[in-house]
Amino acid sequence: MNANPSGCRWCGIEQREHARRWKPPVGWHTWEQPTQAQIKQRMQDRRARRTR
Repeated sequence: MNANPSGCRWCGIEQREHARRWKPPVGWHTWEQPTQAQIKQRMQDRRARRTR
């Protein structure tokens, strides 16, 4: 997944672009702040993609 570190907790889409989205198993949802663990993992994933 190429989620932005500050993207939605459930789908990774940035808050400005989010509105309401569908994502199983959550279903319809509005933007929710990601957890600190999600932010850290997304940053590590982004760094790993850059070094390939």
